[in-house]
Amino acid sequence: MISRIMVRGLFFNGVVLALILSVASCGSAPPRQPVAVEKAKRADHEAHRALRDGDLNRARELFNLSMHYQMSLDNRSASATAAINLALVSHKQGDDNAAVGLLDGILADSSVQLPAELRAAAAFRKSIILTDMSKLAEAESALQSAYQECNKQCLFVSGMNNLRARLALLKGDFAVALSAASAVINSGAEKEEVANARRICAASESALGHQEPALAHYQAALELDKELALSPRIAEDLHGIASVLLKLGRTTEAELFLKRAESVTTANRALPAKSTNKPVP
Repeated sequence: MISRIMVRGLFFNGVVLALILSVASCGSAPPRQPVAVEKAKRADHEAHRALRDGDLNRARELFNLSMHYQMSLDNRSASATAAINLALVSHKQGDDNAAVGLLDGILADSSVQLPAELRAAAAFRKSIILTDMSKLAEAESALQSAYQECNKQCLFVSGMNNLRARLALLKGDFAVALSAASAVINSGAEKEEVANARRICAASESALGHQEPALAHYQAALELDKELALSPRIAEDLHGIASVLLKLGRTTEAELFLKRAESVTTANRALPAKSTNKPVP
């Protein structure tokens, strides 16, 4: 552990040195980073902007560029981070095999000790993709690896707990899914994860024949997703409310919510994907 005790003379000299450096640097531009590092950071920044704007082709191109820049500098952590982001975009585009391949490359890399949270993030992303591919046993295995790497210290623990609940739901273990998702709601997780948990609770309650609680969960999820301005999730919530209303025999109300869901989806699809239209660095 670094000692907090400082020798008076060294402390004084350090202060003087800091003042001299501060005065000397006044009016001068901050030192530039090496060109390759600047290019890597610029590519990563533009990739995130493209992803945010929905320009998946550009995001994929730029994350790939960022990954190769970092690999050329032997920056393994940064290149792995770019690879995880590239896998996310590839998955959004339906190229699941390429996405899983990128993540497997990180998880199989024994040549360097990557941070545990980074390996956990790769395993977690792989589990999400495998779940969407309906490869539930493999998804559970990847999720277990993420938990082991994370050791409850990662920032995305709530997301992993939601995925565990979702896997239980897909397997038909409705009570287990309900319990796991309820724990996320009560954990003080961020709004987006709470909304995800609400949807899992709603689907579980409905499958168990508890339609009124299911309706309440969908309505709570809808409120959160409107706050977050997440159009696809809003449409999903409206569809969920409609399905529960149908089970309750409230057909007229259900039809209104279905029309709202269709309207949200149609409007969202009509929005153009923004693009920076900038050349690739």
